[in-house]
Amino acid sequence: PFPHPPVNLPPPPPRMRRRRAAKGAHKGKPGQGSAVASVSDIRERRKRHLIGKEESVKELGDRAFAERNFEKAVEHYTLAMKNEKRKKSLAVLHSNRSAAHCALEKFGKALNDAKAAVTADPTWPKAYFRLGYAVEKTSEFKEALEHYEKGLGLCSSQPQQFASPGSRKKGDKKRGDDPNGKDKRGSRIPTISDKVLLQDAVARVKAKCKLLKLETRIEADEKDPFYRMVRWLKEGGAKFPHLYMRRYRSNHRGVHAMGNLAPQTQILYVPLKFIMTSEMARASAVCKAMTASKVSVDSSHTWLAAYLLQERDRKEKSFFHPYISILPKEFPTIPLFFGKEFLDMLEGSFSLDKIDRRNKHLHEEYDRIAAKVPEFARFKYEDFVWARLVVITRIFGINVKKQKTDGLVPYADMLNHKLPRETTWCYVDDREGFVINTVKPIGIGDEVFDSYGRKCNHRFFVNYGFTLEKNEDNEAVMRLKLDKKDPLAKRKATILSVFVHHPYEEMEFQVPPRYGEQTPEMLGFCRMCAMTESELNTFVKKRGGVRNILAAALAPSNDQNGKGNHEPAKKFSMENIEPISAANERKALEMIREAAKVALKRFPTTVEHDEALLKKDDFKSINHRNCVVMRLGEKKVLNWWLSACARADEMLRMSFLRFRSRIKSIMYEDLDFDTYAEGVLEPLVKANTIF
Repeated sequence: PFPHPPVNLPPPPPRMRRRRAAKGAHKGKPGQGSAVASVSDIRERRKRHLIGKEESVKELGDRAFAERNFEKAVEHYTLAMKNEKRKKSLAVLHSNRSAAHCALEKFGKALNDAKAAVTADPTWPKAYFRLGYAVEKTSEFKEALEHYEKGLGLCSSQPQQFASPGSRKKGDKKRGDDPNGKDKRGSRIPTISDKVLLQDAVARVKAKCKLLKLETRIEADEKDPFYRMVRWLKEGGAKFPHLYMRRYRSNHRGVHAMGNLAPQTQILYVPLKFIMTSEMARASAVCKAMTASKVSVDSSHTWLAAYLLQERDRKEKSFFHPYISILPKEFPTIPLFFGKEFLDMLEGSFSLDKIDRRNKHLHEEYDRIAAKVPEFARFKYEDFVWARLVVITRIFGINVKKQKTDGLVPYADMLNHKLPRETTWCYVDDREGFVINTVKPIGIGDEVFDSYGRKCNHRFFVNYGFTLEKNEDNEAVMRLKLDKKDPLAKRKATILSVFVHHPYEEMEFQVPPRYGEQTPEMLGFCRMCAMTESELNTFVKKRGGVRNILAAALAPSNDQNGKGNHEPAKKFSMENIEPISAANERKALEMIREAAKVALKRFPTTVEHDEALLKKDDFKSINHRNCVVMRLGEKKVLNWWLSACARADEMLRMSFLRFRSRIKSIMYEDLDFDTYAEGVLEPLVKANTIF
């Protein structure tokens, strides 16, 4: 209110009105704070007028990001980019959207935005941080380090802003600003927070590179075939961000973890199109020719081997060329190619017989197919052996749409063997791809293993070219035969002829160091050979006579479908020739003990000699070591049987009370022997004891 009516004067010009408004707001005169806009309000209006609606959309994106609604943030940043023409503003929007994509773990899109931010403003350190972070998340640590260091260099070459308004003295101007508040160089000024972020990132990545030993990483070199294979897989949709490959020696490499992996973490996904399956092989030209010729193919691996050779000859024209190019050119550790020096080291080992049989089988199959299929005959025998070895060392048995098949799975076949298993794998129909998951925690930098299953060393050695020094599944071969001088040999041979074509010839039993699996069959054979006349008569009488035994053993058994199965009936197999008496069991064990002694004499070296070599660890090559481990494993199995037979023979002579006392004293010392003692020896001793 005024004390008297105001004098009607003409309004001041617009410029004067703005000056008065600004002056009044600055002095803070009463009554003018609400009626006249402040200087900050005017500046905000000018800012909004210059920037337009997109700025408010960006602010919505920032708010959504702060609220961790990253999908909404991406939408707002994308909308803000549509009409934005200024490069520096575009750099900010791309940088922010890259951060949102990283939060959503969409690192491919984050990388594209980070690159766009660097292109829009090459002098902004934060853009290089975004680029380095996106690259780091794809496990390319060396490249990420380069980007971080480049951004840090920009921080060092440009003056920095104060961290906060409170750190600036009264009357000081912002460094690098002209009186009008503009950057003299026309570029964004780095903040202290940018520098700290980049310094932390550089330190983090350097520490990770040292821990992971990335100097031995295989797929980091663009000239390396592994790099091309990895790029081929990733471009086609394969995913393995937690893994990388390291080379230990020229022909030895492994897969390692990029970070700490929790159980049930998916570490690999390979789409079906990258898997070379048996069905794919059979549909190829060379395999169609093999099918049309009606040639006999012994192994399903041969189909894949033929297809692999066809695709190898096509070179760059083949879809699988990036994968085929990383396959080993030779297999120096596979004993099929050993010379006399290494074969002599295996003297006495049954692996020599396995090697000879494998070579003979491969020759016969190659000659048979090459003679009937001209399309296959163009491959040399050496090529065929190479392809078969590739298949057997890398193949996975999978179910694709409820159909069993074999397949070669790139990258998955790079994992080495270890027990107990650390990972599981399978084909997932819903995802149309091959997946590997962890089953236990795996530390950063640790090697990631697959399990090839429990196998004897001879299978690892002959098929894969390696051996395990500690292998509970090792086996040895003992040769046993029916004594022709036995008065009952003819009757026993008649019964044994159901199971053995030539009972008088040596039979080979490949057995582990424990009772179970193959050992009951060996013991059954020995029990039959050791039977007295009365024991044999009782055995035959219980089964209705020899004719009934032969008829029942050779009669077809009905399977679940009601179709005849012309294999011998299980109830008359040698493994079901049960323990007869303590005396018979002792004779059977004596046969096994003598066979073990003969088998040990075939080796020119002792267990102590081989153990000393392993302890010294001074071998000519990995093949030398594998030969020593292979033969030592067999000797230890034979020694176990010598010891087990001696212990069992002693216990079979005891009274039942003394036997029980001995069982308690040795319980848990040798669990494999405990099973035999409780399941076989105890009933025999009890039946032989008069209470």
